[in-house]
Amino acid sequence: MSSAISHTALSNRPLADADIPTICGFPRDAEELYFLFPRAVWPLTPEQVRATLGIRRDPTVVILTEGGRERVVGYANYATFEDGLTASIGNVSVDPALRRRGIAEYLVRTMIDRAFGQHHLPELTLYCFNTNTPALLLYAKLGMAPIALETRVTPWGEPIALFKLRMDRAGWHGVSSIAA
Repeated sequence: MSSAISHTALSNRPLADADIPTICGFPRDAEELYFLFPRAVWPLTPEQVRATLGIRRDPTVVILTEGGRERVVGYANYATFEDGLTASIGNVSVDPALRRRGIAEYLVRTMIDRAFGQHHLPELTLYCFNTNTPALLLYAKLGMAPIALETRVTPWGEPIALFKLRMDRAGWHGVSSIAA
């Protein structure tokens, strides 16, 4: 396993149009695209990402700064958002060359901090397929708990379980924050 990236080398900002081609390179194949952007069609195109921006909120990128150079290494948004009530984190994706090095944790913490701190939501949810064990373990570490299980059918015809996970603002305060 590669070593974790220092969170001081990571920052976040709103998605810029120039970031979209980089994000389109995060899924490595059609199966991975289904898990990151279930409604997208392989290959992910800038047009597909742009089409989601009208129905999603707070599209956010993670920037890695190394040797004075910055590059986009992660992306997420709120797939749903109800002012004052709830939001659901969506499209959590990381540069495949840098996975399992702390970027997803930084990104998800950023989205959680924003939901509870900036938007003052009482709860936050997200969905994760049962085959994504690293993500499920990360979400559990951050205090998210499964509250529902849905059966879906993949584009290639196999049944798959989709977990709905939830956390409330009080649960987040019990987890130390590292996102800026």
